Amino acid sequence: MPDENTPENTRAAFPEFYSNPIINAIADIPRWTVSDNEKMPINMRELMKTGRIWGAHEISDECLVTLDNMVDFLPAAANNAFYLRAQTDGFVVLDIEKTCPPDIALELLKLPNFYSELSMSGKGYHLVLPLPTNFWEYPIATGKKVLKEEHGWYEILLDHWVTFTRVPVPAGRLHPDLEPGAWELLYATLAEGAIEAPTSEFDLSAERPEIPRLEQILDLMTRKPLEKSLEDFNSDYSRFEFSALGVLYNRMRPILVAIADAEPDAVLDESVKSWLIYEAATRILPHREKHDEIRNGLPLLLNAAVALVARRLGDQAAEDARD
Repeated sequence: MPDENTPENTRAAFPEFYSNPIINAIADIPRWTVSDNEKMPINMRELMKTGRIWGAHEISDECLVTLDNMVDFLPAAANNAFYLRAQTDGFVVLDIEKTCPPDIALELLKLPNFYSELSMSGKGYHLVLPLPTNFWEYPIATGKKVLKEEHGWYEILLDHWVTFTRVPVPAGRLHPDLEPGAWELLYATLAEGAIEAPTSEFDLSAERPEIPRLEQILDLMTRKPLEKSLEDFNSDYSRFEFSALGVLYNRMRPILVAIADAEPDAVLDESVKSWLIYEAATRILPHREKHDEIRNGLPLLLNAAVALVARRLGDQAAEDARD
């Protein structure tokens, strides 16, 4: 760390992190904080307001902040922690443990990645990788928070805290030269082992159900342009589209709350939510041939919408259980 703890000096001390395009793409998402020595994410809002150190009890801006907020308030932070949601953020983190045999770790470091760093121990690694192209081919795996290698040598973080140390991997260890498809093969190896039931399940209507005020809802969901463009995701269509689905979900929620208040008998279940996100996505996203592909018997974007709604439903159930 620099001698003088200022935001400017902190950013200058870790240029590989703060100037990285993938980090900049998620910097404005309020899911940032700092982890303490026990790897507990701190309630940054409470720390800013009262100076008290509490754990972050929920993944929202009630506890968490943007990256700039974080650095400006606490430039001397030992790390920058981010809560990753792979399906909406468009990437995963390969966490290589310090116990991983060196030859296997070096082989994994050959994977082309968006960003890499040493872990907190200094003996492991974090690699930020794009969602593999076969991500949606393993529906059970998409509902997992972590996919673990059988020996515990490495794991893929999907819906989980990532504590970024910002310490670069020594250049001599990075040789991103694995052949195309190596990342998908590695992902498939772990995803095939995901045998637990998804966090949440629901029946999707074979055809779009009757949705009250359909056109009004879709108009409200799509009236405002997306704040981030394809260029913000380095022209990665998958990351851009997954992010857009998350934005549409967030826009939809208050609209459905208002409709439920006005029409108590209206059916606004998970199937309706999935179809709304799908219909809105087809209006706001440029069409690609890939959208015509089928995943789990559904159009690509509809399958992605189902997975997103299921995940958010599971998150809410988990929060309710904690309460």
